[in-house]
Amino acid sequence: MILQTDRLTLRPMREGDAAALFAILGDPHAMRFWDRPAIARLAVAQDMVAEQLDWMAEGQCRYWTVWREDDALGSVDLSLIRGRGAELGILIRRDRWSMGFGGEAVAAVLAEAFGPMRLLRVRARIHAQNRAAARLLTRAAFRLEESHPNFPLPGGGVRPCEVYLRLAPDIPA
Repeated sequence: MILQTDRLTLRPMREGDAAALFAILGDPHAMRFWDRPAIARLAVAQDMVAEQLDWMAEGQCRYWTVWREDDALGSVDLSLIRGRGAELGILIRRDRWSMGFGGEAVAAVLAEAFGPMRLLRVRARIHAQNRAAARLLTRAAFRLEESHPNFPLPGGGVRPCEVYLRLAPDIPA
């Protein structure tokens, strides 16, 4: 499903998106709050996209590549789709930060999540030091649900994380 906003087109991720996403995934500054470090090779981005496409085919996740005209700005996803809930993820290219694109993309995905997908709750886990992501989530009507001082990372190690929650609009908080 293609999602459209005033300025953006969010289209389901495609195999060919790996090169555009590598510009973000390979940026150490942009990746400093992610669970994995920046990657150094396009082949790794291609493998990541292939894996995400497999998860999409299995119905576990939905990944969109965020575009402004012919310029790939990043990606946004709903992952860990289980029951009536999912987890939101977003990654925007660093030279497009602070322009409202992240909030616009999140709003489009939430409209899909709480509309056609009929989800009841969407969570977003961020690293505690990522105050820009916390502001974006708060503006999108998420509320802080949990803080984890020692959240285990997939590759080993721990990091302080926060989990934000957004309920469907017709559910009382």
